Amino acid sequence: MKISEQKIHLMLLIIGVLVFIWSFIDHRLTFGWVLLSAPVVIVTVFFVLTYKRFTYTTLVYFIGFLWACLLLWGAKYTYTYVPFFEYLTDVFGWSRNHFDRFTHFAQGFVPYMIFREYLFRKGVLNQKKITNLVLFLMVLGFSATWELIEFSASILSGRSQSFILDMQGDIWDTQMDMLFALIGAITSSLVLGNFHLKQIVSKTSSDSRI
Repeated sequence: MKISEQKIHLMLLIIGVLVFIWSFIDHRLTFGWVLLSAPVVIVTVFFVLTYKRFTYTTLVYFIGFLWACLLLWGAKYTYTYVPFFEYLTDVFGWSRNHFDRFTHFAQGFVPYMIFREYLFRKGVLNQKKITNLVLFLMVLGFSATWELIEFSASILSGRSQSFILDMQGDIWDTQMDMLFALIGAITSSLVLGNFHLKQIVSKTSSDSRI
C-alpha cells in the first residue's frame, strides 16, 4: 500500500520530535543546547504553520529533517564535543573537531533547495543559468546572517565570543563557515539539482489540478 505524502511528512515530524527529546536528555550544557536547538524549533514551527499554504516536495522535507537531526545532534554536545567527530579528530590527527564545518556544509546544501523550490514554484526564477548564481548568493547571505546572529548572541548574552562562536583557535572560522556553505550549495545543485527539478515540475502540475 502506497503511503501518502502527508503521512510521510507527519512521520518525519514525529521522528524529529523524538530526536529533539533525545537531544535534550543528558545534554552537555543547557545554555548551548537552548541556543543551538532554538533555530530548529523556530523553523519547524514555521514550516508546520505554512504547510497548507505552501507544501514543499517530500525531498525537501526529508533533507530538511536530516539537517534538523544534525543540528540537534550538535546541540546535545555543543558542536565541539560531538563524540563521533572527536573520534575522527583522533584518528586523522585533525587540529580541531570538524563537526561545525559539516553543519555549515549542510547550511548551504539544504537552504539552496528550499530557496530554489519556493522561488521556482512562485515563478520568481526559471531554469536559466543565472538562476544558480542568484541562489548561491542567497545561500551566502543566509550564511552571513547566521554568523551575525552568533555574534549578536555573544554580545547580548554577555558570554565570551570564544564560548558562543567557538572558533577552536581558527581565526578564519567565519570565512571558512561561509565557504563550506557555498560548497554545500554547489554540491546540492550538482547532486540533486535535476532530480529536484523533476519533483518541482510534478508538484507544480499537481497543484494546478487542485
